[in-house]
Amino acid sequence: MAKIYENVKNAAYKIIEKKGATYYAVALGVRRIIECILRDEHSILTVSSLINGQYGINDVCFSLPTIVNEKGIDKILEVPLNEQEIQLLEKSAFTLKNVIKQIQL
Repeated sequence: MAKIYENVKNAAYKIIEKKGATYYAVALGVRRIIECILRDEHSILTVSSLINGQYGINDVCFSLPTIVNEKGIDKILEVPLNEQEIQLLEKSAFTLKNVIKQIQL
């Protein structure tokens, strides 16, 4: 798990090192989301949206596995997480909420 975490965390740096930019990946990601919406695919994508109750977290946007179709976000899926993973998710939500508060001031 630690190795996966490090690989994900550093992926952008590796892409920039080899290609000089990451915006191509962003464009491809947006394209994929649009395809799901236009084709009413009901595909599962990890997209950012407003979280209201998943894992006991509310009023913050972040990415979770989500069914995407012609409605856009149809349903946010709650994959099973252990206690440590839930605590880390809560910590991320708390951090995001604090950043948002600082920006709003």
